[in-house]
Amino acid sequence: MRELATFWAGDLGPIEYASIGSFLRHGHRLSIYSYDRLAGLPEGVQGLDANEILPAREVARYSREGSPSLHSNFFRYALMEKTESVWVDLDMIALRPFDFAGDRIYAHENPERVNCAVLRMPKDSPALAELLKFKPGMRGIAPHITGLRRLKYRIRTLGQGVPIEEWPWGSTGPRALSAYLRRHDEMKYAMPVETFYPIVPADCERFVAPAALSDDDFGPGTYGVHLSASNVQKVLAARYDGKIPENSFLGSHVEKAKAAGIF
Repeated sequence: MRELATFWAGDLGPIEYASIGSFLRHGHRLSIYSYDRLAGLPEGVQGLDANEILPAREVARYSREGSPSLHSNFFRYALMEKTESVWVDLDMIALRPFDFAGDRIYAHENPERVNCAVLRMPKDSPALAELLKFKPGMRGIAPHITGLRRLKYRIRTLGQGVPIEEWPWGSTGPRALSAYLRRHDEMKYAMPVETFYPIVPADCERFVAPAALSDDDFGPGTYGVHLSASNVQKVLAARYDGKIPENSFLGSHVEKAKAAGIF
């Protein structure tokens, strides 16, 4: 069974515990790296020091959103280089074991782009070598920006580029991964959309709308579903008073985690 790993900054909440519970339920062991000790980790989950993978004085964040997902991207690529673990985001709900063969695990989120919510890349991947160049405080132009738009960025910044913390959302994650996989002819190894991303972020309300979705709605080619937690949280705040409806897809997985003593 594949070893899973991730990085987390802050406190774990119901979405994260539902995700953890789904991995444990399908027989995986999970390591969660953090710079501060995480409380409330259930049996089967190992808390590890994030400095073992990516030494840092502080967590890098996108300037506009204040999100630590920037640091998570740095971390997931370092994890590829230093371990054999499969990276998983903690808004991924596993529907069956992630028992894939080989050292490439990534899937399309649409016909043009892959996502990195589940990721394994070989250590000698040229695309990974490019991704490992991302560092806090560096300046440049996001790799998915091309053509005239890229030229405008170069002119506007006098060739120095933009601080990475100010790059557009996703520029160091799915967009960069897709750009480099395509550049080095590694996109051909990507699994189909249905593997992890059968529901697009714009339709994420289906995960929390009462009686809108169940595990049985997904076919045998779907190993997990990516909730797009940031979008789900917005829907919950706007339409459900911030609470997860119990008779929703997400609500059912929260209840399964509670029943298993995950939290």
